[in-house]
Amino acid sequence: MGLRIGVVGCGRWGMNHLNTLYKLKQNGLIASVHACDIDSSRHDEVRQIADSFHPNWLDLVTRCKLDIVALVTPPDTHHSLALAIMDYCKTMFIEKPLGLSQKEASEIIAKIQDLGGQLLIGHILRFNGAIEHAMAMISHGEIGELEHVEFNRTAARPPPDNPNIFEAMAIHGIDTACYSFGELEPSTLSVANVALDDNSNPVNTRLVLEFNAGKTASIDVGWNGVRECRQVTYHGSQGQIIANYGQNTDIVITNNQGQRVVIPKSTTPALSKEWLTLIELTNSSTEPYIYPQAQAVIRSVKWVEIANAQMKSFSGYLDERIE
Repeated sequence: MGLRIGVVGCGRWGMNHLNTLYKLKQNGLIASVHACDIDSSRHDEVRQIADSFHPNWLDLVTRCKLDIVALVTPPDTHHSLALAIMDYCKTMFIEKPLGLSQKEASEIIAKIQDLGGQLLIGHILRFNGAIEHAMAMISHGEIGELEHVEFNRTAARPPPDNPNIFEAMAIHGIDTACYSFGELEPSTLSVANVALDDNSNPVNTRLVLEFNAGKTASIDVGWNGVRECRQVTYHGSQGQIIANYGQNTDIVITNNQGQRVVIPKSTTPALSKEWLTLIELTNSSTEPYIYPQAQAVIRSVKWVEIANAQMKSFSGYLDERIE
């Protein structure tokens, strides 16, 4: 019997999850997909790809006997929903950030560990083909010692309702930088620039991270861009690698051998890789499992929490308001 999977939250990214799972079901890798959203109008959007639709999470988990539940709801709901849903299903895929504070994230992880469950947090760029390939090249010494990571993510679309650029996008840059430096913990974070919408929500920002041994990272993220930009530039002691991690992935390497372009061989979307990882684990192991490791998950939440606090006291940020 195949796995039964539920998705709580059918917004823009929740629909990506549902479409990914629908394809996995067509390929025989799971048995059924069940959707949940408090907005009943979502039923019309998901009925072609989900086996059932439910107006609340309790109805979903009590009716469907699920093997995995994905939580794709606003970040401020993750803590309460995760703790409640784990009483019915101890294997979960929770989108980042795991919580709005270290305390919230730690409580979710502690309950999963107490239950002996499995948890995958949606740090999707760890599964991106271009970034995977770039990291492999760095480990083989293509650009010498990695010294600086430059993360750029600009979306051409407008911000969502109640946006927070730190929780939505900057967290990807923070996790990517720490991961690139071998899961290194930053020593300092500076909010170098921030732009707010009319409700004082942060919608564009630049962060600077400093690590030990002189390593640094810069993170530029925002909505309402002129064009889409999804790029990580790795600066090493002997060259650089630019990883374009959008729909058209490629890697540009510049070192003492000149410049060349590499197209990663992997064509599997990163979200599919995340799901395949969790599905395989659920089918093959009963051992407790958290990915990324708990320390890495809490670290990302910690530095987003610090960035949010710093933004609130950022001198002159009101002069940076945007329409």
